This record gives sequence, C-alpha cells and structure tokens, in this order.
Amino acid sequence: MRLFGRKISGGRAEGDVIIEPGAVSFLGGVDPKEGVVVDSANQVSGQSIAGKVFAFSGGKGSTVGSYVIYRMKKAGTAPAAIINEKAETIVATGAIISDIPMIDGIDISLLRNCDRVVVNADEGYVEIPGVSVKDAITVIVRRKDRVLILKRSQSVGSCRGKWAGVSGHMEGNEAEEERAMKEIEEETGMKARIIRKGEPILARDRALIWRIHPFLAEVEESAEPEIDWEHSKYRWIAPEEVYDYNTVPKLDKVMKNLGIL
Repeated sequence: MRLFGRKISGGRAEGDVIIEPGAVSFLGGVDPKEGVVVDSANQVSGQSIAGKVFAFSGGKGSTVGSYVIYRMKKAGTAPAAIINEKAETIVATGAIISDIPMIDGIDISLLRNCDRVVVNADEGYVEIPGVSVKDAITVIVRRKDRVLILKRSQSVGSCRGKWAGVSGHMEGNEAEEERAMKEIEEETGMKARIIRKGEPILARDRALIWRIHPFLAEVEESAEPEIDWEHSKYRWIAPEEVYDYNTVPKLDKVMKNLGIL
C-alpha cells in the first residue's frame, strides 16, 4: 500500500515507524546526543527516534530546532526519515540541510508503531509493505434531523461492539451506489433514497486499509430499522452526539465529509 504526499526533502529511506500524534519541538523537546524525545507533552517521551521513521503531526518551537536536527545528523542520532501531516519551516529546513528524506500530506493515523515502511520522498510516497487496501461503503441514514447508528455485533469480523453507519465491503465490479442500496436493505430493511455521495476516506484496521465511500440517504419519518445479525442495537441520534459513542474509525469524518456534522 502506498500513501501519496508531498516531497519536502529528497531521498529514500526504510525503517520502523515511531508515531507521535502531536507536534514536536526539536529544541528542548529532543536530546540531540541520544536521539531521545524528552518533552513530557509528547506521547513518545522517553523513546529514541534515532534511525527510525519519525511520523508526527508537524513541528513547533524555535527556528534553532532546524540546527538541532542537523546536529543529530552529524551525531548519528537523527531519524532515518520524517513524515508529517503538515510540514512547517523549522522541521522542513532541518531535514533539507541534514539530507533527511521528508514528506508531508500523509495521514499518520494510517500508520502503526513498528510498521516497517519505505519513504520515497523523491516520488512523494510512503509504502507500507504487507498492508493492503479494500473498498467499502458507509451510508449515513437520516430521518428528519436524526441519523442512524448501529452497534456491531460479536458475530462480525471487525470492530465488534462499536457503533457504525450502514456499511459493507465492495464485491466485484459493482457500482458503489448499488452496494449502498443493497446494504441499507439488508441491514435495516428500510426503503431509502441516496441524496449525496462524499469523497473517499481511508481508515486502518490491522493490516488492512479501508477506502470508504460515504453516502447520505434519507428515509421517511415513520421508518424504523429491522436489524440483522451484524448488529445488536440501533439508535437515532443528532449528528453531534456521535462523539458520545465508541464508533468505528472515522465515522465522524464520514459525517463531516457529507456535510451533516
């Protein structure tokens, strides 16, 4: 599986990933002698990034941080490559002057600690060997000002006990909207009409990345679902209440994508 982004500093490197969800300051936040993150605000505080592919949201702090990265390169404690969601000047400059491959525009939620990845900054991608991609649909069913969420049963293969929209994986060469309508019928027994299609969203589940195709559908005010074996419960909620539930990955992003959150 390849994730495509933007080249910041050229080169190619391979290594194990270490992930920091937040921003990183190399000045004061990383010990250049040891290559260890020391900022207690970071989840990876106490861990070494030397020789690793360091993935974090972006940089922060003083411009001196660029020279901290350069010092790490000279000391042999620098990361093998850097992946950012959104690069800023400090880290970008440090990577360039230190000749460290760097790429941004990558959703780091699709990476896992200790993934062995290839960063090809020259061609603008991160490759995750052994991880495949599969297409699926998620339908948000709306009834007036409420949307339907369903709790996945213990009989399904993934995300057991989590709340989701109507969902299913694509089969063969079928059209996305055709699969969406089939899933609504099979999982809820309701008659609905598709009113909107969103842009694909990627979500990781172990060694699989789902490419989710979002749809918004509407049903009549009197409609009630008859759930199948895939679900144990259902609820009609206001879209903003989705944050109160333990959901499948990126269900809120699906709703935002469809313009209902």
